[in-house]
Amino acid sequence: MIDLEIHSPLTSVNAYFGANQFGVNIWLKRDDMIHPYISGNKWRKLKYWLIYAKENGVKTLTTFGGAWSNHLLATACAGATFGFKTLGFVRGDEGVSNPVHSPYRLY
Repeated sequence: MIDLEIHSPLTSVNAYFGANQFGVNIWLKRDDMIHPYISGNKWRKLKYWLIYAKENGVKTLTTFGGAWSNHLLATACAGATFGFKTLGFVRGDEGVSNPVHSPYRLY
């Protein structure tokens, strides 16, 4: 069993919006703080696949992702964190450059 009970913190933003003067409390759920690479909707989508994989003895996670998405990086990090091998297929054109682009290729 793997521990997937990862919670995002709640942050008060009352001071930023002057909400206190109206008796209103505003809180943000900071899903961006779950993990540096497996956060927000990526975590929410992967969590149940990780549970399924662990419960069914799956050893390798395979996924497809676009060249402009960090989905492949999030899946690789989830695999490394929770003990799975990963295999990712990139859709798109060569020569794409973005924050998760790497000059290295896997063959």
